[in-house]
Amino acid sequence: MRSIAQRRRFRFPALLARRIGWPVVVCLILAPTLLTVNPAPAAPQTGFVQGGQPGLIPGTLFPGQPELFANDGRIRLLVLKLNPFGLTETAVEQYGEILQDNLINTEHFDVVGPRQVEEVIERLPRDLVDCRGIACGVKLGKLLGAEFVVVGNVRQAEPLIVLGVRIIDTSNNLTDYEEEIRFPDETMDEDLFRLANNISRNSLLKGRVLSTSIRGIVISLGRVHGIRLGDNLVIYKQEVPITNLEGQQVDTQRKNVAIVKVLNVNQNSAEAILVHRTEEPQVGHFVHTYRDPLRQIELVENTRKELDTGIRLANRIRPLELAPVLISDTERQAWLDSLREAEKERTFWFTVGLIAGGVTLFLLNDFENESSDRIQLAVAGGATGYAFWKWNRTRQSINDIMVEGRSKGYVRLDLTPFVTPRQVGLQLAFRF
Repeated sequence: MRSIAQRRRFRFPALLARRIGWPVVVCLILAPTLLTVNPAPAAPQTGFVQGGQPGLIPGTLFPGQPELFANDGRIRLLVLKLNPFGLTETAVEQYGEILQDNLINTEHFDVVGPRQVEEVIERLPRDLVDCRGIACGVKLGKLLGAEFVVVGNVRQAEPLIVLGVRIIDTSNNLTDYEEEIRFPDETMDEDLFRLANNISRNSLLKGRVLSTSIRGIVISLGRVHGIRLGDNLVIYKQEVPITNLEGQQVDTQRKNVAIVKVLNVNQNSAEAILVHRTEEPQVGHFVHTYRDPLRQIELVENTRKELDTGIRLANRIRPLELAPVLISDTERQAWLDSLREAEKERTFWFTVGLIAGGVTLFLLNDFENESSDRIQLAVAGGATGYAFWKWNRTRQSINDIMVEGRSKGYVRLDLTPFVTPRQVGLQLAFRF
């Protein structure tokens, strides 16, 4: 017979199960076995991979490490420590912190500064631990997922402080914007505030199309982003992904589709109408512009040329449809009217140029070195030059109109033979 101790030993699991339940008892029994089979979790990797580890969203440095950037659609901006020249490290850090705070307050950038970088400093390569230059800054920006990097230096020029900054695009290592300011310590806050706003005005604003209707479109940029009435914006779409020979995606084809003008501005959105387009904007399309008027004009003009070229190329390859004309061709008539007006303007300026040139020659013939003669000669010569400049511009406009007419089928070149008592040949003529 079993002893009392043996019976108690075999009854112990049953008694324990009555108190805490059989599932808990089974887990307690199997726990040592599971620990011996499964190894402990691996330590995080010590290196970086651009765009994050495989399987992680872009910007993640290593497994378990949170992203430094919020990735909320704003421009990802990395601000490096400023290079000191003749100043203490404490003073330079103060200038950098004030500049970074002002950049954050513009609501334009997703900013990561030196303090955030120090949180992962043990994971950085040795040459990036105290990065302040362009080369290492671009490398660090790419590792962290930044689109732009702010590199700057501060030096003493009694009685002023000189601070220079450069905004580097990490995608092509080119300087997107640079500025140098001089200020006394008394106006430091105001001058750094102005510098941050200059950087914001000269950096690209990016948004999305929220809705479309007959009245226009609504975009996700508003008053808080610096959008104003009358601003022009470019709408584009991301199309087919571009892959390399191994089948890995390396880029996405982008296509500009329209130019819009802002008519109403709200706090976080704006309403705009179409000014120029190759196709209708759709919800989800991207929109971008600059707050700085000069850069905005440059962006819009370059986009307009691109859209015009696309329209002309599309018209040149468009097949002609032969069909009976039932109504008047209003587009062709409008084209003819514009051609006639341009030809009239060319004739007018040619006539003015001839008259002004004749007056100039007459004044030169009877010229005497007096103030009245000099003024008259200058006016006549200026009128002659201006008239022939306008005449040349009008000729170029006529050439553009003729190219448009040929692309739309309004103009054709006819080669017809002719016979005269003196010669026989071919005649080239335009037919409208």
